[in-house]
Amino acid sequence: MNFEKIKESPVFIGVQPDELASLFEVIPHHVQLFEKGEVLARQDEPCNRLIILTEGFVKAEMSDPSGKVVKVEDIYAPNPLAILFLFGPNNRFPVEVTAHDKVEALIIPQKSVLKMLQMNERLLLNFLNISAMYASMLSKKLHLMSFRTIRQKLSMYLLDLSKPDKTEVELDRTQNALAEYFGVSRPSLARELAHMQEEGLVEVNRKNIKILQRNKLLQLVTF
Repeated sequence: MNFEKIKESPVFIGVQPDELASLFEVIPHHVQLFEKGEVLARQDEPCNRLIILTEGFVKAEMSDPSGKVVKVEDIYAPNPLAILFLFGPNNRFPVEVTAHDKVEALIIPQKSVLKMLQMNERLLLNFLNISAMYASMLSKKLHLMSFRTIRQKLSMYLLDLSKPDKTEVELDRTQNALAEYFGVSRPSLARELAHMQEEGLVEVNRKNIKILQRNKLLQLVTF
């Protein structure tokens, strides 16, 4: 196993290669390769293993009872998958995860993860920090999805990027990725952004956006 590669994962940050080697001598695990289009995890199947991408990236999608499929996000190596859902009484994968291209992943059974966390305090701290980060991201996403209109979602997103008091922000994702994040089409997003610029709320220069009327954006997201 390439410990130099694995130690770049947020799960193993700060853990030395020799420590990792000692851990994996006693922890059951395996490395698995996935071809493009192959499923790493299915939505609602038991989350009984920790999957850490070591090469490539995957797409995470969620389907509702009607069969509608919504892309949630792209996940790149060296990140873990569904770390928030590894433990608990109803620990199931919330999304279907599919290889976007050739993917290599480190697979660690749930019981082995628990043993590993008990053996190494740094790993335990990393696991808690990652869980807290994803919980915060999920909370923000749920808050964002509570808004009905694209304008409200854009306003909330820009205000969040502009904290504490910046007037100019740089989008941290492409318009395609942002549209997927909002659950809307890219043309609809681009059209709304253009309308906001025409009305003098913002000034758009590709990925750079200047907030011209912060108070009006705040009014849009205040219930």
